[in-house]
Amino acid sequence: MQEIFTVNIAQRMISAMAPKGKKRKRTHNRVTLEDIAQRCEVSKATVSRVLNGHLNEFPVSEEMIQRVKSAAAELGYRPNRLARAIRNQRTNLVGLSFIHIDHQLMTADQIAYENQVMGLFTNIILSHPGFKDYDLVIHDREEAVDRPLQESDFKSDLLEGMIYLTPSEDHREFLDIASKEFPIVLLGQIEGAEEKVPCIDINNRKMAAQAVEHLIQIGRRNILMLIPERLQHISCIQDRIKGYHDALDAAGIVQSAERIQTVRSLKENVDALFAELKCLDDIDAIFCPTDDLAALCITAVKASKKSVPSDIAIIGFDDLPLAQHTSPPLSTVHRPADKQAHAAIDLLLKILKKEIPYEPGFHEIETDLVIRKSTHPCDN
Repeated sequence: MQEIFTVNIAQRMISAMAPKGKKRKRTHNRVTLEDIAQRCEVSKATVSRVLNGHLNEFPVSEEMIQRVKSAAAELGYRPNRLARAIRNQRTNLVGLSFIHIDHQLMTADQIAYENQVMGLFTNIILSHPGFKDYDLVIHDREEAVDRPLQESDFKSDLLEGMIYLTPSEDHREFLDIASKEFPIVLLGQIEGAEEKVPCIDINNRKMAAQAVEHLIQIGRRNILMLIPERLQHISCIQDRIKGYHDALDAAGIVQSAERIQTVRSLKENVDALFAELKCLDDIDAIFCPTDDLAALCITAVKASKKSVPSDIAIIGFDDLPLAQHTSPPLSTVHRPADKQAHAAIDLLLKILKKEIPYEPGFHEIETDLVIRKSTHPCDN
C-alpha cells in the first residue's frame, strides 16, 4: 500500500541508513525473516531470496519456495520497508513538488487553484499501477523573492527522483539541481527548460492560438483577453497569452492594449471590470486562459444586457467540470491532466529503473478544443 509522506517524516528513513554501533532491540511483535527461517528450518538468506524474488542468485527448489511463502502467509509477514531501504541504499521515495501555499500571503483564488492542482496530480500518480513499489513525498517548495532555492531544499539525499509542478520563471534553480543521480521530470514548461530536463505538457501556446482562431473562424474579430491577475506569473498562463497574440497576428487583426485586461478571478472584480469597460460595445468575443474566469465572464456579459454567444462568444481553457454546467456550456481547451501525470510518472519510473537514460526534451501531450454553446455560431 502506498503512503504519502511529508518531507520531515520521511527524512527519518534516510537517517536510519547511517551505521550504528549497537544492534537495535526488537520492540514489537512484527514477523521477521528470521521467524520464517526458523519455521522452515532454512537460512535467513534463503527466505530473503524467495520473498524478494532473487531466485536467480542461487537455485531454490519449487517445494522450498512454496514452503517459505506459505509460512510467510501463515505468520502474517509484512516486508520491512526501512530494512530494505538500508540494505539496498534506496528509499523508493518520489517527490511531488508544489509551490508552498502560505494562507497569510496568498489570495483565496490562488490558494484554491494550487489546492486543486495538488489534489488532482497526487491522486493520479498514486493510482498509477507502476507506482505500487514507491511512496510519495509532498515536497513543499518555498519560493522567496530574495532567496534562491538551494540544493538542500530539494532533499536529493532522501528522494530518488522528483516530479516538479507549477514552475515559475523567477525560480529556475531546479534546472541546475537535476541530474541522472537525481532525475527531475517537469510537469509544465518554462522557456529553455526542455534543454536541461524532460518536460511533460500540452502545448499551451499552440492550443491558446487554436482557441482564438476558432473565435476568428466564426466571424469574431474584436476579441478581448482577460488575464487572471493572481496567476499571471505561472508559465502556462504566459504561454496562453502568447498564443492569443499569435492568432491575431496570423489573421492580420490589429491588436489593441485596451483589449487585454487583467482582473482577479472573483465575481465582484469581474462585474466591476465589465461595468467600467469602455470598449464593451465593440467586443464580440472573449478569450480567458482559465475556465473559472471565463465562467464569471458569462455571468457578467448577461448582466450587461448582452447575450452569449449571439453578442459575445466566450472560450476558456482547461475543461474543468464547471465548463459543462455554465449557461450556456463553455467552449474550452481540454487539458488532459491524467495523461500528463501518467506520462510524467511513466517516464520517471523508467529512468529510476534504468530502462531509459535521463535525457532532456519536450514531451507534448496532444489535446483538442471542446466546442460548446458559448461559441456556437449564431443562426443566420
